[in-house]
Amino acid sequence: MAILGKIRNQGVILILVIALALFAFIIQGVLTSSGQKQSDAVGYVGDTEIDRENFARKVENASQRGGANVSQVQAVNSVWEQEVRNAVLDQQIKAAGIQVTDERVAEIVKANYKSNPQFQNEDGSFSEAAFKAEVDRIDPSVWNDYVLDIAANARQEQFFNLLKSGLIATNVDGEMEYRMENDMRSFTFVNIPYNTIADGLVEVTKSEIDAYVDQHKDQFKVEAQRDIEFVLFEDNASPADKEALKTDLNKLLTTQTQRNLSTNKDYTIPAITDATNLEAYVSQNSDLPYNNRYTMVSNLPAAAMAVTSLEKGQTFGPYEDGEYMKLSLIENKKVINDSVQNRRIVIDYAGAQRTASSVTRNKEAAKKIADSIFNIIGQNKASFDSKFDYFKENKEVANSQDIGWVIYSGNARNYSPKFTEFLYENDKETIGVVETIFGYQIIRIDDVAAAKDAIKLATVSKKILASKQTGKDLYTKTVKFQQAAKSGDFIALAKENGVTPTPVKNLKTLDETLPTIGKNRSIVKWAFNEERSLGDVDRFETSKGYVIVKITKKSEAGNMSSEEASSKVAPILRKKKKAQLIMDKINSKDIAEIATNQGQTTKTASTVNRKNPTIPGVGEEPLVVGTAFGLAQGATSKPIAGVDGVFVIKVIAIENAPDLQSYAANANTIAIQSANQSTSQLVEALKKSVEIEDNRTVFY
Repeated sequence: MAILGKIRNQGVILILVIALALFAFIIQGVLTSSGQKQSDAVGYVGDTEIDRENFARKVENASQRGGANVSQVQAVNSVWEQEVRNAVLDQQIKAAGIQVTDERVAEIVKANYKSNPQFQNEDGSFSEAAFKAEVDRIDPSVWNDYVLDIAANARQEQFFNLLKSGLIATNVDGEMEYRMENDMRSFTFVNIPYNTIADGLVEVTKSEIDAYVDQHKDQFKVEAQRDIEFVLFEDNASPADKEALKTDLNKLLTTQTQRNLSTNKDYTIPAITDATNLEAYVSQNSDLPYNNRYTMVSNLPAAAMAVTSLEKGQTFGPYEDGEYMKLSLIENKKVINDSVQNRRIVIDYAGAQRTASSVTRNKEAAKKIADSIFNIIGQNKASFDSKFDYFKENKEVANSQDIGWVIYSGNARNYSPKFTEFLYENDKETIGVVETIFGYQIIRIDDVAAAKDAIKLATVSKKILASKQTGKDLYTKTVKFQQAAKSGDFIALAKENGVTPTPVKNLKTLDETLPTIGKNRSIVKWAFNEERSLGDVDRFETSKGYVIVKITKKSEAGNMSSEEASSKVAPILRKKKKAQLIMDKINSKDIAEIATNQGQTTKTASTVNRKNPTIPGVGEEPLVVGTAFGLAQGATSKPIAGVDGVFVIKVIAIENAPDLQSYAANANTIAIQSANQSTSQLVEALKKSVEIEDNRTVFY
């Protein structure tokens, strides 16, 4: 990082250095710098430590990039997967002796930046000065991670290229691929479905499930899991709290005299109907800001629909609307064109929002230009159209914009208030000049539509919250529930207290979201704490209220128990037993006779290949189709335990595709497919080949 410091201090000199050298100089400082690592680690991949401090920084960066759409745990998991991937690959890359020079990393960084207009000179060439300014702006740790990632990705790319270059397919492989897709078989068959035997007639024992799990351990490995159940005591306002809030709002209907304790003097709060400045009045007394906009009557909340029958100056409420208790005064009522079609000519100036850096004129100059153009146009549509078309092609002085339809109850909120005020306060075909935060705008209203009744309300809103007494009562209630739940029936207690028990099964160590509660890592970490035992109960305070949680099941990492595996294994074993029962009943080699004896009908599958081993009307049956390719024409198979049932088939036609002079094209297809799959398959194989210690739950 010392190199980056030199760049910042000696920028004028370094800008004179050619681009590649500049980049190499910057990159070298990052790639060769080293720092003291923390003794604790988020995990280990073989002998490679995943440093806690570096990991936390990357998680923070990932969270910032993802914004509100990415939770901390999601960021943690994303970074963890990347770190593990890098670790297993780096071990192989080092063993292979693969290196990437600083110059190569510099070239990659330059390529990433040079296509961005922000880093180009006027002639389109790369700007070292703009790049240096960007490096100065970026947090050094973020830049450091970026360059190290570039280097790691470059090494991995070389490694994967070497891997892919060794993946070839022979002519024999190509011919097999060709035959799999183009050789065909047709056969008649009888299928005795497994569902012809009721599940209740086939018993699967616990010992059989245990034996199957023991023989297929890799398929039944599970991480540590917990089952919990919880109840939520919501921290809601009581009816008495709401009545008290209504009483406070009702006071605003009359003039009040109150004493300022700091000055020991009385002051007067006028009734809302006497307020001379409603915006200030609402701001002083409301938990929500004053809304200066009209609301279409059709868009009023159901709780406020009654205001439509009142006149200007009258009040409505207090009334409950969602999370707020409200008192509204009707400021005005009128008809508004909900949709206004318009065009505008914009004259911006230095300092106005969204103005290009190349604009140098000041506000006064922009106003003179706007007034001059407007004086020519006046209220003449033809003159406006002429100027609009001119500035659409010649944008040095002004810029024409066809805005189209602006909807008052919709996208109007996305525009400047002064702009929308002009649209909705004027008639069709009006032309005018408006000063906005984006500059001066000459606007023409081309058309209007959807005239609707609208109302403007001055509303004092108070958040509906539980009072201190209600909070104390809730706390006492939850403490009593917690104590009783330690030895009592959790579900029965929930019913007595009027709350709903919520079971959560198979909770994992890094889960974060719980039903009705949302994200809550505290509860999950508590459930997996080593000191927690089956049946433990605890209470948690959340934004929604108090949550009482009980652990109902603990499963440690390892193989599934027979109970856990039963839902997956029992159908497999039951199908095997059914297959044997069906096979034992087949005592003929004649398909028609077998079909009659088993209450089935014979069917025909035509031109079936091994690439897509699907039997029409049945589904995929790879073993059945594969068997057909092993039989001579006219031959009948033994009973086959397929996916859907037990099959007996008779081959009626063999259609082998003609030989080709070369199968190189097919071999090339196989090679490409193998190369595309090789990277992910290799990473997964490498993960399985090393011991991975995961300590994420210690820190997150």
